[in-house]
Amino acid sequence: MYPHEDSVRPMLAVAGKPFSAEGWLFEPKFDGIRCLASLRKRKVTLWNRRLSIITEAFPEIVDALPDAVDTDCILDGEIIIMSDGKPDVSAIQKRMFISSSLAAQLFARTTPAQYVVFDIIKLGGESLAAYPLRERKKILARILRQNNTIALTVFVEQSGELYFEAAQRNGFEGVVAKRLDSPYLPGVRSVQWVKFKRSTGFDLVVGGYTPGHGKRNDTFGALLLGAYAPNGAFVYVGRAGSGFSREEAGIIYSVLKSTASPAFSNPPNEPDARWTLPELVVEVKALEVTRNNILRFPVFIRVRGDKSPRECSLDQTGIPGDTVTG
Repeated sequence: MYPHEDSVRPMLAVAGKPFSAEGWLFEPKFDGIRCLASLRKRKVTLWNRRLSIITEAFPEIVDALPDAVDTDCILDGEIIIMSDGKPDVSAIQKRMFISSSLAAQLFARTTPAQYVVFDIIKLGGESLAAYPLRERKKILARILRQNNTIALTVFVEQSGELYFEAAQRNGFEGVVAKRLDSPYLPGVRSVQWVKFKRSTGFDLVVGGYTPGHGKRNDTFGALLLGAYAPNGAFVYVGRAGSGFSREEAGIIYSVLKSTASPAFSNPPNEPDARWTLPELVVEVKALEVTRNNILRFPVFIRVRGDKSPRECSLDQTGIPGDTVTG
């Protein structure tokens, strides 16, 4: 299901290393769900970076946003759930797969989410995309009234490296640096926004699994993972069999879609493998890449339901794409 005519893709950041510089601001990178929000005549629509509507999954945000903003607008931000002062990755993952409005209402009461707003794309009938970021931030601060559910992101200027150290100490995923004069470029991964993360994880696509045993005999043993080479080939890069809670394994297993043949251009030698459509993205961490171009001991971190499989490129792993035949 996709948004109405207000639909717009979010601007994206390139990966980089921590730096400090004049003319830049630095704000936290959250372990949450990227979310754009449309407010039109007090009706709220929420969608993620893949343009899937997620309005029903977060009724607390739908209820709170009209009280925070009086004017029709399109906002950009992140949905997070805080626990002990830190973003709770496990809690937000559970909300990503809610299909029942009753369950969503229950979660809204027991583990409420917050919408942390960091940009505004449209105000009234006027697009603000061409405005420099510093002006969009001023407009946001003027029109948005923060409450327990809706908040403005905190940022600093110039001191990116110190801010990154502080973000790490406080349990945040990383920092995003943005040029103060940058326009908003919908759907563009721009060098005017740079993200640096504490995690050395990889975003990979599930292309199959091995059968589970013991406590996981009703789900899977390991996920078979791949990424896309420059020529479009879907390349097997390793298997992740640890890092899942029983609940996480059950959620993942429930959304995998079986297929008769492997999507991998180089399917692994797994006699009992069950192949799936390459649709689900997960983040893993690994010790290294072996000489056989396979990740050593990948460990599951989280589901990336907000990320498209085609965004998971092989170059993030350091595995050379020219060794692959598609």
